[in-house]
Amino acid sequence: MHSPQKLFLYVWTGSDPDARAFAQQRYPDAAIVPLSHREVRGSTWRDQVRILRSLHGRAIVFFFQSLEDAHYRRLLLWTGLLHRCHETVIADASGRVETYRRRDWLWLFPLTLLSALLDAFVLSSSWLSLSWMKIRGGTHSGGSRESDFDVAYLYAYPMNRSSAPGGAMTHIGGVLRGLQKNGATGEVFSACSLPADGFPLHVVEPRERPSLFWESRVLSYNRRFARSVRSALAGKKPRFLYQRHMQFVVAGALLARWLQVPLILEFNGSTVWVAKNWDPARFTSWLKICEDISLSAAFLIVVVSDALRDDLVERGIPTSKILVNPNGVDPDFFQPGNGQKRRQQLGVQADDVLVGFAGTFGPWHGVQVLQQAILDLLHEQHSRPGKGKRLRFLLIGEGLLYPVVCESLKQGIEASEVILTGVIPHAQMPSYLDACDILVSPHVPMDRPFFGSPTKLFEYMAMRKAIVASRLGQIAQVLEHDHTAWLVEPGNPKELASAIVLLAENPELRERLGRSARAAAVAQYSWVQNVQRVLARISQNGGMPGDGRPEAVTAFQSRTSGSNS
Repeated sequence: MHSPQKLFLYVWTGSDPDARAFAQQRYPDAAIVPLSHREVRGSTWRDQVRILRSLHGRAIVFFFQSLEDAHYRRLLLWTGLLHRCHETVIADASGRVETYRRRDWLWLFPLTLLSALLDAFVLSSSWLSLSWMKIRGGTHSGGSRESDFDVAYLYAYPMNRSSAPGGAMTHIGGVLRGLQKNGATGEVFSACSLPADGFPLHVVEPRERPSLFWESRVLSYNRRFARSVRSALAGKKPRFLYQRHMQFVVAGALLARWLQVPLILEFNGSTVWVAKNWDPARFTSWLKICEDISLSAAFLIVVVSDALRDDLVERGIPTSKILVNPNGVDPDFFQPGNGQKRRQQLGVQADDVLVGFAGTFGPWHGVQVLQQAILDLLHEQHSRPGKGKRLRFLLIGEGLLYPVVCESLKQGIEASEVILTGVIPHAQMPSYLDACDILVSPHVPMDRPFFGSPTKLFEYMAMRKAIVASRLGQIAQVLEHDHTAWLVEPGNPKELASAIVLLAENPELRERLGRSARAAAVAQYSWVQNVQRVLARISQNGGMPGDGRPEAVTAFQSRTSGSNS
C-alpha cells in the first residue's frame, strides 16, 4: 500500500483550522505537512530557496483569509520553479481557489515580465522623486487663518482593503470619534472603507495593475492619492492634515507641500525597525527615505510612548515637534454589563473563572508566555481535581503564532478548557471581554525599550476587570500594581500563572482592581481626551483650529468641556 502523498500547507493569513479544512476537503487522501510562516518569512532568501527545493509532493497550498491579502501573488506562482510539487494552489477562507501547474507558466511568463518592467519603472522613478523631496525638505510652520474646516484625515495605505478588526482600525476609529466629539469638522480620505463616524468619507480606489511587488504599488499610489485629495478639496482648505504613518506612505508630505497646510503625523512605530526585526520587507532603502520625508514634513508628530519620542530625538527630530499621547478607549462603548449571555454562549459555568486574552498572536504580545502558563495551570488543575476554582481560557485573535498555539493547547481545546475565537467583529468585543473574570496582557521585552501602547490594555481597563499585565514600558506607567492591575515580570510564565491563581481565588481583589482600572480609564484615557491633547498641542504651536486668536482657541476648546463626564 502506497503512503499518501504530502500536501504542504502554508497559512499566510487566516486561521489554521480553516486552512486545514480546505486542504482536507480538496485533497482528502493527502498527508498534510504544515510550513511555518514565521520560519519561512524570517529566513534569508537562500534558506527560502533551500526550503522550497526540499518540498516534494501533491501540492503546496498558500492559504489566506482573503485573496486580497496575497500581495506577492505572482511571485508565489513562480515558486513552482523551485518546489517539486505537482500543483501550486492559492486559496482563501471564502472558498476562492487558484491552481497552477507547470504548463501554466507559458501564459504566465508574458504577464510576469510586464509586471517586472512596471515595478522597475516605479521603483526607479520613485527613488528619483523621493530623493528630490528629501533634498527640498521643509515643514509648514502653522495653521491657516483662512480655512473651510478643521481636519482632512488621511489613510493612504492601499494594501488593507477592508476595515477588519485590529489595533490599527481601533485607533483610527477612536481618533475619528474623538475629533467628532470634540466638535471638529472634517473630511476623511482613505484607500478603503473606514469607521468615519459622521465625517464625509472619500475612498480613493487603488488601480489594479500588473505587479510582482506590493511595495511598488504603494509607492505609485502616493501621487494618485494625493492628486485625488487635492482635486476633492478644490476650493476648500483644511486647517491641518492628519495622517497615520504606514509603510512607503508619503502622501501627507506631498499634500502638506501642495496645499501649504500643516501635517500632523501619527507615528505608532518605525516601519524601518519593524521591517528589520518583525516583518521582513524588501526595498528598505525606499522604506527609510519615505519615513524620513514624512517625519521631516510633519508640523507635529504624535507618538504613543516615551520610547518612541526618545528614538525620534536620537534621529534629530526636535522635541518641540513631538507629542507623547498614549492610546485610548471609548468608555461608553467598552463598559461592563453584557457578559453573562456571552458566557452562556461559550458554555462557561457560573463557578468557572474565565481568563481572557485579546491581541495579535505574534511575538511581542506574549502569547507563547501565556501558552506556557496555561499548560502549567491546566496540568495543576488536572493533578488536583476539585481544588480551587476551575480555570478556563478565552483567546481572541490570530497571527503568525496561531498554528503553534493551537497545536500546543490541543488537549485543552478538545476538553473545552481553552476557547479560541479567531478574529471577532469589533462590535462584539465588549461582550467577550465582559464574559471574562480576569484579563491578561503578557507582553514581552524586545531588543530595545518597549515602545508600544497596547489598545487592548485600555479596553481591558474600561471593562472593569482584574488585569494581569507585564511590568514593561508604558504598561507599567499606565497601570499601578495592586491598585489598577497585578503586574508581573515580563516573559515569566510561572509568575503569570501565579498571578492568575491569586486573582482566581480572590474575588474581592478582582473587584477592587477592576473598579480602579475603569475609573482611571474614564478619567485619563478616553479617545476624547486623546484628541484634546493633540488639539491643545497644536494650539501651543500656533496651528490651532480657529482664526489664530487666543479667544478663538479658547472658544474651540470650550466646546469639549464636559464631553467626557
